[in-house]
Amino acid sequence: MVQPAGPAAGPAPRDAAGPAPPAGAGFELLEHTADVGIRARGATLEAAFEQATLGLAEVQGALASGPGEPVPVQVAAADPGGLLVDWLNEVLWLAESRQAALAGVRVERVGDGTARGSVVLAAGGDAPDGTFVKAVTYHRLRVEPDPGGGWLAEVYLDV
Repeated sequence: MVQPAGPAAGPAPRDAAGPAPPAGAGFELLEHTADVGIRARGATLEAAFEQATLGLAEVQGALASGPGEPVPVQVAAADPGGLLVDWLNEVLWLAESRQAALAGVRVERVGDGTARGSVVLAAGGDAPDGTFVKAVTYHRLRVEPDPGGGWLAEVYLDV
């Protein structure tokens, strides 16, 4: 008889005394290595969003210094976690579609179901030399007050 290895091994069997599964049947828990996480902190929720945005650009190898074009960003979602995911996905799309690197970020307001601010995008530089990011995910998403003060945001990128 196959016994569950614990809560992470799947639901409890319907009949623990029942027959063993057929040969070749069963399941395994697999590690997922196609994600990169960012942990960002800031004195305010807006500052934590800014730091997460810089973290995204760092993963991509797409941080630039110097002048660029300010581009407004505004997203809507039901909660701060959804706002962070949507904000970062919008920044990802803007940088990718304009073939530009991130030269700056300012998050003016996060609250009441919206996040608004701007990014500064610098086009024409070297191609990003980091990891290609497919999307920002809800996997293990956390946006909450930091026990040490300020705000903590954790988000994972599908790479």
